[in-house]
Amino acid sequence: MSPWLSIPAGFAPSLLWIWLVHRHDDHEREPVLLVLAALLLGGLSALAVLYVRPMVEGVWSPDVLADAFVVTALGEESFKLLAFLPLLCHRELDEPLDGVVYGAAVALGFAGVENALYATWTDSLGVVVQRAFTATLMHAGCTAAVGYALAGWKLDLQRPRCWRKALRRLGLLLAAVLLHGAYDWFLLVERPSVPMALLVVLPVTLALFAAVLRWGRHVSPEYHPPHPPGS
Repeated sequence: MSPWLSIPAGFAPSLLWIWLVHRHDDHEREPVLLVLAALLLGGLSALAVLYVRPMVEGVWSPDVLADAFVVTALGEESFKLLAFLPLLCHRELDEPLDGVVYGAAVALGFAGVENALYATWTDSLGVVVQRAFTATLMHAGCTAAVGYALAGWKLDLQRPRCWRKALRRLGLLLAAVLLHGAYDWFLLVERPSVPMALLVVLPVTLALFAAVLRWGRHVSPEYHPPHPPGS
């Protein structure tokens, strides 16, 4: 399939999902250009994985478990985290919900590249439609949780710290890697269990995605002090 078709088709689901996420940014909506930049950074992180992964596999032949949880899940989430860091340092990221928005955008940029590649390799748009509601959302849910956790740590530097909050955010990072790894493991094992990946792991990931989105919307107003009268 021509890249002129596979690239826009691969990114179409990502643009749809990030539009829906962006609409939930109630309090101080993020600049569209910065959200698009997050998509681009996520796409570049996917290309970086394509470059680095063969080198890793050239010196290490992991079994299926290590492949799913270490090479794929931990590796991909690490590269997406690196893509997220410039956004984390940006002044526009000033509330926990922003971490969810930019984290999801990075993940959806990553998934857009993957979708385009799969469409090219299989010469089928059907795989993009299938992945739009499966792997694409899995990426978004995992990295949105990572973004929420990192945004919370950044913003807590200016507020009273709570070790319980820090532990919960560490748990979100761990959950993102474990869910990502479990999803891939069920698809990579010798006897793949697609129903477990799609009917158990994916719904849990989507529930986590919905939770951090809800938490972000709930606490973000605290980071926007009311304007004084007459301002």
